[in-house]
Amino acid sequence: MLLGGNGFIGRRLTQSLMKDYCVHVISRTASEADLVDNIHYYSNSITDRKLLREVLSKCDIVFHLATDTTPGKSALLPALEAEYNLLPTLHFLEILQEYPDTFLIYVSTGGAIYGDSSSELVEEKDPLVPLSYYGAGKAAIEKFIIAFCHQTGQLAMILRPSNLYGPSQPYRSGFGIIPTIFHHLFDGKSLSIWGDGENIRDYLYIDDFIELCLILVKRVKRIENGLKVPIYNVGSGIGSSSNMLIEIVQHITGLKLQVEYLVARKVDVRRVVLNCDKIKKDYGWTAKTGLVEGIEKYWQTLISENFLPLVLSDSRMTR
Repeated sequence: MLLGGNGFIGRRLTQSLMKDYCVHVISRTASEADLVDNIHYYSNSITDRKLLREVLSKCDIVFHLATDTTPGKSALLPALEAEYNLLPTLHFLEILQEYPDTFLIYVSTGGAIYGDSSSELVEEKDPLVPLSYYGAGKAAIEKFIIAFCHQTGQLAMILRPSNLYGPSQPYRSGFGIIPTIFHHLFDGKSLSIWGDGENIRDYLYIDDFIELCLILVKRVKRIENGLKVPIYNVGSGIGSSSNMLIEIVQHITGLKLQVEYLVARKVDVRRVVLNCDKIKKDYGWTAKTGLVEGIEKYWQTLISENFLPLVLSDSRMTR
């Protein structure tokens, strides 16, 4: 089962899982047009108890991908995290108690949950000091899942992926800088960067993350290491600034992006790069796609899908 499985990660994961598994997807945005063999879509909230019982009875593993906020969206509205993310997850956990053999994999965040760490590479054992309500909401859900497993004896896993990107990632205002760069580049409008553009993040190509998910589906119950809730960073382990991303995109596309630098926001972490030795040790997974290669693949997909608008005239080419 995929909760919130009609988003960027969910769609890519569904496409990969459907080759060998029957996939059940609960999403508010699912539609009849999405129905294909081996995939069952349910257009509903994850708080629908009747639906959850119906679907959980057919599933061994649940990927919890559902989230309805971004760091910017809930910046001054902490109650949004409770209403849209925390409470729905707690209602889900109440129902999950009835299915003790179902394994939960919660996809948290490795970018917003640690805050400004002094470590060159952040480890899972490092303290959680989120600067945004979005990150605080993720941390709260993690703690509830740990408590849930302690009380019920059920098993779960928490993944903390870095900033995911890749083909088919939709543009959402205030979320996902790589699709945002492409969007503004194509639209011919200036891109606003909060701060000096030197904030450092860890970027992970979507197919590398999906590869890990497929590994977990096959092996997740075999490696527990005595822990009820193992937690894993999932990233490239390499830091890149926003300015570096802009330079890479301009070089690959041959287009010039206008950039406006604004006053830095308090919700933005200055640096976070993930240490992923733990997931490598336990599951043999490492990121394979370099940042330049990944952005190039993203660009080639946009070209092949005829996404480029007519606004891209020769006058905007730099080479």
